Parts: sequence; C-alpha cells; structure tokens
Amino acid sequence: MIKTSLLKINNLAISFPYGKSQLQVVRGVDLEVFQGEVVGILGESGSGKTVTASSIIGLTKDEAGSIDSGEILFKGENIVAMSEKELQRLRGKEIAYIFQDPVGSLNPYRKAGKQIEDALKVHHLPCSKQRVLQIMQDVGLDKVETIYNMFPSQLSGGQCQRILIASAIACKPDLLIADEPISAIDASLQKKVLSLLKDISKKYGTAIIMITHDFAVVKYLCDRVVVMYGGLVMETGTVKDVLENPLHPYTLELLKCVNSLNNRDERLYTLEGRALGPSEYIGGCTFYTRCSYKTRNCETEVPQLLDRPGGRQVRCLNAGSEEA
Repeated sequence: MIKTSLLKINNLAISFPYGKSQLQVVRGVDLEVFQGEVVGILGESGSGKTVTASSIIGLTKDEAGSIDSGEILFKGENIVAMSEKELQRLRGKEIAYIFQDPVGSLNPYRKAGKQIEDALKVHHLPCSKQRVLQIMQDVGLDKVETIYNMFPSQLSGGQCQRILIASAIACKPDLLIADEPISAIDASLQKKVLSLLKDISKKYGTAIIMITHDFAVVKYLCDRVVVMYGGLVMETGTVKDVLENPLHPYTLELLKCVNSLNNRDERLYTLEGRALGPSEYIGGCTFYTRCSYKTRNCETEVPQLLDRPGGRQVRCLNAGSEEA
C-alpha cells in the first residue's frame, strides 16, 4: 500500500532570544508523518520536541522565536511561509494541538461545553448542543449534560483532559499533536486517555504526533518513533525496530535504563552525565560527552541523518559498528 505524506519537515532550525543574540535550540530537524499513522517524538526535556511540534501550527513567533531555515510542508503547502490569517484557518480545523496542562489550557471562566462549541464556531461549522454532547460522549465522558454546564475548576484532571481532546477533534482534523497529554493526570486514567487517542486515530483516520519521554507510551500507541537529542533527530524507525534493535547509542542507553527499571534491578542502570544546553553546542555530536562508543571525530563532526535499510534513519558516525 502506498502511503500518502501528510506532513514533511525539512532541515528545520529554530532560534530564541538569548541575551543580545539568538540561541538555536532546534538545529536542522527532518520529520515525516503519513496520513493516519501515529508517530512518537521521544527524548529528554530540552531535546527540542515541543519547540518542533509547536512550530507546526506557527506558535514559534508567539514565543518570540524565529525560524532560521527549513520548511514545514502540510499537504504540500509550506506553513513557514503562511500569514497569521492563513494559520488561523489551519489551526484547530486541519491541525489540532493538545497542550500538556489540561486544567491550565482551558478557560476557567467558560463552561466546558461552550469551549467545545467555540472550537466549531471559529471555523464556521455546525455547533448545536446535541453535536457537542455527542463529541463529549465520543471521548468517554459520562453525564455529559451535567459536565456541559460545569467550569474547569469543577472537573477532575482526567475530565479536563477529555474536554481538551473533545475540542481538538471537534473539527475532525487530519493531524493531532499531543504534547505529553498524560503527564498531568492520575496514573489510573493515563491508559484510558492513550486508548482514547488510539481509537480516535482508527475512527477518524487522524494522524497523531505524540510528544513523550516514555517508551511505554510509544510502545502502546505509536507506529513509528523519532528519537531527539540536542535539537536534532538521532534515530527514526518503526517502534518494533527501534525498541528491539536501536542503532543510536543514545537510544540504546535509554532502553538500558527502562529495562533496568522494569527488571527492578537492585542497582538501577543510569545514563551518566547530563544533556548539554543549547548554549553549549559548539560543534560535534551533542551526545559526545555521554557516549560510550565515541571516537575522536565525534567531538568535532556533526553526523548527518543517514538512511538505513527498512526505512530507518540514524545520526551517528559509528552506527552499525560492532561496538554500537
């Protein structure tokens, strides 16, 4: 079956003000998402996941950031070149975003049902109360007539998250970006939210970008995974390939940590050192200081993202060596 490309990011670089100059935090990201698939973007805090994702709906400028280079092609159109008016037509209707904090992302002074209505009204779509109640039922909310008239402060974290998801899917977008959607809700509700996202993808054919730091989330929900570190993509591939045969030393180290925790080792395996901050990028591989497989060239040469068999990609000078 031929897959249709929905989103394609080429050589994206993003900077933010830093003192009297600009500091580049995303340094040349390449990413592709096909229609109907679920892609996980995985990495530690500060790896560039959220900055990359938020640029897809043009939020970089809202945070005083600037796109230094690259393009973001959505259905063949370059989002980077779009005006704010064009972006407003795109946001919510064709590309929707679920933010990390479900309570803080809702308007505290507006009833839950009305906030879902607003998502429909802004794009001039039918927004009857009955339709909103049906959407609320679709995301697994009970007693929807009651919740419709409640304010966010009267709802649980899980209910607020479902209201956010309901607002996001109300216009049946082609692409849904979920930024750590379970990090702020109770553990007992996390799998329900992930199952809901999986159902949405199957029911509506919605492509999903899942931003996470959790391999368990990727394994449960995603078709492919993109591993980021230091503002760059380090590895991509199907979830099965990456989890069973990681090509990049960073991915390998992360999986060692996960396996040690799952095995309840008496002495947990840890990834030594710390991730470099953007101000410390001076050339070479950003994982160099923490890598067990580094060579002299790694300190001075930034590896290219290279294709590997099976549709995989890896950014490492030593990938495929016996050591790595």
